[in-house]
Amino acid sequence: MVYQNIAGHPVLFGIAGEKNSGKTTLMESLIRILTGRGFQVAAIKHDGHDFEADREGTDSWRHYQAGAYASAVFSSGKYQLVKNQRGTKLEELTTFFPEADVILIEGMKDADHEKYWCCDPKELPDAEKLADRIEEKIRKERSQMMELETLMEKIQLPEEGRNCAGSFPMTETVYQKWKNLFYEDTKTFFEEADKRTDKEQFYLCLYLRLACDLYPAFMEKGISDRVYFDTFYDITIWYRRCMKTKGIPGIVEERWLSLPLQMKIFRLGRLQFEPDPENKVLHVHIPEGEPLLDEECGKSFAEADRFFGPEYTMYDCESWLLSPKLQKLLKQQSNILKFQNRFEVEKIIYPFRQAEERVFGEIREDKENYPEQTSLQRAVKQLVMTGEDVGIGYGVIYRNKL
Repeated sequence: MVYQNIAGHPVLFGIAGEKNSGKTTLMESLIRILTGRGFQVAAIKHDGHDFEADREGTDSWRHYQAGAYASAVFSSGKYQLVKNQRGTKLEELTTFFPEADVILIEGMKDADHEKYWCCDPKELPDAEKLADRIEEKIRKERSQMMELETLMEKIQLPEEGRNCAGSFPMTETVYQKWKNLFYEDTKTFFEEADKRTDKEQFYLCLYLRLACDLYPAFMEKGISDRVYFDTFYDITIWYRRCMKTKGIPGIVEERWLSLPLQMKIFRLGRLQFEPDPENKVLHVHIPEGEPLLDEECGKSFAEADRFFGPEYTMYDCESWLLSPKLQKLLKQQSNILKFQNRFEVEKIIYPFRQAEERVFGEIREDKENYPEQTSLQRAVKQLVMTGEDVGIGYGVIYRNKL
């Protein structure tokens, strides 16, 4: 069966070795075998010296000789591009072949991708067997890919959001450039992305694709599909907030949402945990949208104890939910106070209007306009109307006391 690469993530496989060791001969054999099996094969040759790809006297050669830093020629069936550029990286070139199943790379002996080392042109390997190895790699890596439609379905992204992400114009080359910038220079990434007039839709589309690309990394660490989908459910939460506050499909809180894309935060059941290796602390966060049931919180902490190593000595949380002011506003059997009572509250920060934002959905200057649809809203409104501030509390749980 021919495997069609629909994900845009070709497998890289290198053929390296000393000069005249049979690299090109082996490349030719592999290309013939793999294309004969129905795979789309691209080839990249690394030259350690400058080279001349064009023929003297052609129009494109004359353009180049006249001073053009790049010269291209194309027809209805093919194109060729020659460009002067120092420091070209392999990652830049691979973006030209998103439809390829495999990119065979001749040379680049120090690169990280898997490769075969040629020693003697008279002792080349069985090309069919090496092609079997490459085909197995293609199928294995493709089986670990997450499709966009599957991700959107599992995180329950509303249909309008799915349509937005599916129709957003972003070629594979453009995507790879933004992806590289995101992981190599996050500060510049946000500076550039924030300039876009369609940034809400842009972030939605880009983050979904980045999340898909991250699936193999979750698998490699032995993280379950449930944790993967629950972690990226945050995209849906902030999609809904965008629809509510701006009335357009997209996402807000894009900097917060960058954390799971860097595997810096994981959702385990009801709660999110952000590991801080330097301080040996697990920061606890509470996603919005669901009741803060005491039993579910207990399950989350129990799972976190198994998920994270013993080097983390404690959990901490900084939230309005830990404000001692709530002890007077709520009944002791409330889920909020049960959550608060898990922690040793060490300090309180005033003024801080986080409670108003979380309880009412926004901060209003005229507090009289706050809704009173729930007992919590009524209690908090009554407090802030007197000029008091709920503030936020900072609390800790030492792991050996759980």
